[in-house]
Amino acid sequence: MPSMPPATTRRPKSRDDFEIAIICALTLEADAVIASFDHHWDEDNGPSFGKARGDPNSYSTGVIGSHNVVLAHLPGMGKVAAGNIAAFCRMSFPNIILALVVGICGGAPLYEDTPIFLGDVIISTGVVQYDFGRRFPDKFEMKDTLSESLGRPNLEIRSLLAKLTTARQRQKMTRASRDFVGRVPDTYPGRSRDILFPAGYRHKHQDSRECTVCASCCTDADTVCSKALKASCEELGCDIKQAVRQIPGNKDEREPSLMIHFGTFASGDTVMKSGKDRDQLIREKNVIGFEMESVGVWEVFPCIVIKSVCDYADSHKNKDWQDYSAVCAAACTKAFLGYWNSTKRIIDAKAEEEELQERILKSLHFPEMNQRRSIVASEAPSTLKWIFGGSRPQTFDSRSSDGGRSDNDSTEAADGSTDQDSDLGEHSDEVGDSHDCYEKRPRVPKHLNVDNHSHEHETFEPSLTEKDGGNFKTWLTSDQLIYWISGKPGSGKSTLMKFLLSDSRTLAALEKWHEDVVIVSHFFWKPGSSMQKSFKGLICSIAYQLLSHDPNLIGYLHDTTATFRKSSPSDWDQDQLCKSLYSYQDQTSQTICIFVDALDEARPGQDTLDTLQFIKSMVSPKTKICVSSRPEPLFKHQFSRYPHLQMHELTRLDIFEYSKANLRQLTILDSQELDLSELAWKVAELAEGIFLWAVLVTQSLVRGLNNGDSEQEIEQRLNDMPKDLMSLYRDILRRSAEDLLIYRKYVSTAINLMRIAFTRKSPFSQVTAFDCMMVMEPDLLERYAVLGDQVPNAELDAKTEVMRKRLNSCCPGILGVIPSSWAVVFTHRSAEEFIFETEEGQRLWQPYRIPRAELLCRSFKAIVAMNRFKSIWDSEDFLKMLYEWDESQEFPPGIYGFFLELTLGSYKKGFISPPPANHDSELGPKDFVGRFMLSAFRCGHRPFVLGTLKTLEPCVSHDTICCILDLICDEWLRLGRPGTLYMIDNIFEQGYNPNWTMRRTNISHPMGSLWFRSLISILKWVIRQRTNHFYELYDMNPRATGIFQTFRRAGAHIAATFPIYLETETPRYRINTFFRPADALGPGSGHSLLGRARFMIIEIDARTLMDYIMSWTHQDTILVGPPTDPGSAAYMKALAFGTPTSRHLYIVESESISARLVKAAEAALKFRGARSISPEDSLKEILNRCDREMADLRSYCGQTKKDYFWQGHRLWSPPV
Repeated sequence: MPSMPPATTRRPKSRDDFEIAIICALTLEADAVIASFDHHWDEDNGPSFGKARGDPNSYSTGVIGSHNVVLAHLPGMGKVAAGNIAAFCRMSFPNIILALVVGICGGAPLYEDTPIFLGDVIISTGVVQYDFGRRFPDKFEMKDTLSESLGRPNLEIRSLLAKLTTARQRQKMTRASRDFVGRVPDTYPGRSRDILFPAGYRHKHQDSRECTVCASCCTDADTVCSKALKASCEELGCDIKQAVRQIPGNKDEREPSLMIHFGTFASGDTVMKSGKDRDQLIREKNVIGFEMESVGVWEVFPCIVIKSVCDYADSHKNKDWQDYSAVCAAACTKAFLGYWNSTKRIIDAKAEEEELQERILKSLHFPEMNQRRSIVASEAPSTLKWIFGGSRPQTFDSRSSDGGRSDNDSTEAADGSTDQDSDLGEHSDEVGDSHDCYEKRPRVPKHLNVDNHSHEHETFEPSLTEKDGGNFKTWLTSDQLIYWISGKPGSGKSTLMKFLLSDSRTLAALEKWHEDVVIVSHFFWKPGSSMQKSFKGLICSIAYQLLSHDPNLIGYLHDTTATFRKSSPSDWDQDQLCKSLYSYQDQTSQTICIFVDALDEARPGQDTLDTLQFIKSMVSPKTKICVSSRPEPLFKHQFSRYPHLQMHELTRLDIFEYSKANLRQLTILDSQELDLSELAWKVAELAEGIFLWAVLVTQSLVRGLNNGDSEQEIEQRLNDMPKDLMSLYRDILRRSAEDLLIYRKYVSTAINLMRIAFTRKSPFSQVTAFDCMMVMEPDLLERYAVLGDQVPNAELDAKTEVMRKRLNSCCPGILGVIPSSWAVVFTHRSAEEFIFETEEGQRLWQPYRIPRAELLCRSFKAIVAMNRFKSIWDSEDFLKMLYEWDESQEFPPGIYGFFLELTLGSYKKGFISPPPANHDSELGPKDFVGRFMLSAFRCGHRPFVLGTLKTLEPCVSHDTICCILDLICDEWLRLGRPGTLYMIDNIFEQGYNPNWTMRRTNISHPMGSLWFRSLISILKWVIRQRTNHFYELYDMNPRATGIFQTFRRAGAHIAATFPIYLETETPRYRINTFFRPADALGPGSGHSLLGRARFMIIEIDARTLMDYIMSWTHQDTILVGPPTDPGSAAYMKALAFGTPTSRHLYIVESESISARLVKAAEAALKFRGARSISPEDSLKEILNRCDREMADLRSYCGQTKKDYFWQGHRLWSPPV
């Protein structure tokens, strides 16, 4: 699969998902690494990852390349500090598999005859601890035995280092590092500042008159003055002429050119500042760099040291190169991580991507996606070869037609339910207009002579147009982007499209255009479901197939930093899905060929126009599209200028081959006096390219031959055949008259049910043989679907099979049943048009013996029965379908209510399952029926729900109405939909009290009163919109005021108090995280304060919440309702809190302590984001103040390890 820009790295779910740690000893080192982050998780909108209890470290988290990394900040240099930091890091981030010690170091001037310059980067292949060993009286001996020294890197690290040391990879990594360094301005000191002195040349006052201590320093054992230790070479007068290496200032002065070296680091707790000691270690241990932290990390994590040389580890150290070297080390780290792929990370990422891919595929899929293609009749043997320029008979010779069966003929036969709507065409309109399709006609036997159809020619030759039918193969291999296959109804367009998709030569030819091409397709179908004839069905189908081939499409269909929540095509926005496909097509290198069949069967109007626009927008040098349709004016205008062919002008020889094969194979009786080949030619002549006509006529001839018809009777049968499809369908009905007398009621029932199903949306828009059987047996339907009686599945299967056979036999060629799904379908679009648009066809189903209202009821009962039999749809599917069905037509009185009652009854009996649990929902009824009612309300059946709630037990009714009001308030705040406030008023008028406490019910997540819940919802929305700047808050003002007024009119108390809690663990502001009602933390609610490091339980009244809301929206509180309210002053009190260092709950009993905590909490609640607050008053700092207040006040508060209650309601429980 071609490479694509990587999708955004997904945010880790927890600290456990981090695998790479970076450790820096100095702030300047950490600054350089942080600057190399591609994304900072600490600054996005997600919760903080925190750290383990007792971990004193500070961390920064982010993304480098495709890796999530955590940066640990060291409080100082040295192996002890590094070891401690690494150990704590292991505690907080337990799945770290690679630690990188990144920063600056001292370097050897020369390594294996290669000079090392300041700014060059060293990557460790090992580490030796040069200050770890044994001190003898006369010497110091380093420990270097296998058991005493540091272990070598693990196999994965060693393998990667072996790869990176190759010349090619080292060059690539060096180039990548230089590119990043080049983006960091003003850090390069200039090569003239890179000076190497001899190892014995001491860094001291060179003028003996300036310092007597330095003047006395003549041997290695002598010391220099303290001032010299801190002074620069310029200040001390170090003689540049003594330098053994210095690049002139005018050479590459402003052109950084770091190099990368690999070797062993010497690590110790002392800074190496001696040139002679440096050289000795280089000789004895073959080291290349000197640093102080890696030993401490090496023993905790698999470790690699990546450090840049800022000095030569001698006494002439200075800080001129430190900033630049830190940048070089960070740049090399970024380049290095581009090569690192841990096996676990790859496996986990692949599994996660595959899971997401499956979820997106499931959301795009609809049941009928491949149905149309699967039921289109396959090509007959020996047909359609011409499309690829294959050989075929060029003349007809009656001597080769013995009328018998050939052993070489294919045994494949038509199935009777032919839907051969395929189209091929000529090379151009001009060619088609200027040539007859057949210049020479076959000889017609005298005994088959038909008026006006005899010809004098004895041979048949294809015209130039047919010979040019191979222009399609040329199109496949060329850079032309659109191809149009047109043809009359029934000419075989869909069969050709199916053939092209399944034949390997199509892909082989396309790969001559571009390698690795992906073929996708969609078949429109007018008689099918809504998705089968809609533009949305097309784009969902195309997206599904492309995603199945190329997982890179995930990055265009979904922002991978967020949670994917779509579950079906209805969740996709049509325009957004189109834009995603366009973006993918613009940016991908994947080549695509799209086949779209039957454009004329797309829903007329906007769906057809959207489809045409989509085709024009998708074509590009990487995407070509082949379409088929009838030659209607709209499609001629759109496609006639592109390469195309006309199917009905190219299929005469195919029809001959088909008819000849079927006449030979399906004829039971011997017909020695008949020449079947000549009979087949006659069918091909009369068909005029309409393959479906030939199929139906051949079937009629086969029946006549098997009935023992004579030559004259066969001649008469063929003479009497109508010359167009509509007339042919009439003839089919006439010839099936005897069967129709017996089976007409079944056909009529099926067609009337199909008419009803057409008004429903997918997946309820199809009729099955099971439905027909049930409707025809009302007593069985009532017992099975309504009363819930047990009926053996075998009995239902047998009855359905009988119905299938009846429907297949009474109208062959018009109506059929798909065996795999029992779906009743028209064999062809023209058959549907005949049934519904002609007088003869309408007589087949009109008038119907069952009244419309009764048939509607039986139709819906049959759906319920089918769902009980096979369990296909859940309650929400039924409820959505019923709402859309009611919107699309006018039901007779009482029918709509009956459908809902039956759905509820079937739900109670278990015939209809509940929908999958919605984990995103904050509030949901606990009662089984209550959940159905909430779902019904959400799907639009609001009058039904409000009426039914009155008949339920009070606890269930109140439970559900609380959740419904929560839903309505949320809708009002999000959408401001007219009529919402009136609906809330109506609910309260029915006797529901806004002050009724929801905790008295069986609600899954008790949240106080309805009034309190509405205020929490408003505050949540106001703060979210304000902090995210989604829109100006004046849009929210009337919505908040409307809620206030509605609830106040219903008697909501301003002085009502409720407990909430403020959580401060998350630095980023999230109303759902740190401002959640304390009631939500009760036992069994799924929430617990356990493990939440910082929280405060606060008692607050409605007036205070209203004031906060209005302060956010810059309005004064509008008080309406009863003139008297107990209490008018705002009220807020701290009740209890918990801190990071204790699992006790601290009880606030002092008013003064409560006042301090309330003041801190108010600051957090009033925080409005960057637009209105200075940087030093950031939310993180505000929350930290809350933490400090709680920590300071712990000793002044009582403690409890027992359950904590507020007005009889448990707010906190100790850990078990």
